[in-house]
Amino acid sequence: MKQKNKIKKIARDDNDKLIKKGYFTVITGPCAIESREQLEASAKIISDLGLIYMRGGAYKPRTSPYSFQGLKEEGLKYLKEMSEKYGLKTVTEVTDTKNVEKVADYADVLQIGTRNMSNFALLAKVGKVAGKKNKIVILKRGWASSIKEWLLAVEYITSEGNVEVVLCERGIRTFETSTRFTLDISAVPVIKKLSKLPIIIDPSHAVGQSDLVIPVSRAAVAVGADGILVESHIDPSKALSDGQQQLNEKELLDLMKQLEKVASAIGKKIR
Repeated sequence: MKQKNKIKKIARDDNDKLIKKGYFTVITGPCAIESREQLEASAKIISDLGLIYMRGGAYKPRTSPYSFQGLKEEGLKYLKEMSEKYGLKTVTEVTDTKNVEKVADYADVLQIGTRNMSNFALLAKVGKVAGKKNKIVILKRGWASSIKEWLLAVEYITSEGNVEVVLCERGIRTFETSTRFTLDISAVPVIKKLSKLPIIIDPSHAVGQSDLVIPVSRAAVAVGADGILVESHIDPSKALSDGQQQLNEKELLDLMKQLEKVASAIGKKIR
């Protein structure tokens, strides 16, 4: 990426929480960690943008058992390596009670996906480990779950320890087929009304199409979300998982520029 195309870098603070008052947090990176080279290329782009958090899936729960399931611990090692090399904090999904401790040894933020929002044994285990190891937890909304059920799921995590939980709206399943899921944008102000929990949006899984990600991300800032969890890839056409919804480098740069404009209008900064 040429210097003239870069947005202004954001100073990093290692003591920062995932969500910081007055800021809109952008978490980005590939859907799946596919190789060391692929992840490093993504990490360099994220670092050059001045962002703090990088996502990457090492364990990939897929609808089809024949789809790419992730590199597992090898992927976690790459994630840790790039975290240390580029000074990034990392987000990855926990899919099974058996690997919670292992994932927590490598990542800063433990993500619980939509399929596991009601996996109460996993929620409790993540809460216990996150509390012990001072990890942050992102809890995605189940694709057929009400907001009340989502908030109750949080209790399974927090009852096990003093844990920072960030909610993530990622779209719910409806009759509409134009997008992958239907993004419940109203969930943001509803959550703000019902709780003190921060909430971010996952536009990638909600819309399932890269050209729709940026408009929805702008809406996330405007509606008062605390951040986005957006998928990006060095070459989406060759991605082993969900390539159609991942942003390339040029699109990611465009996203950042557009988010800065909306955030500025409501008195927030991008980080």
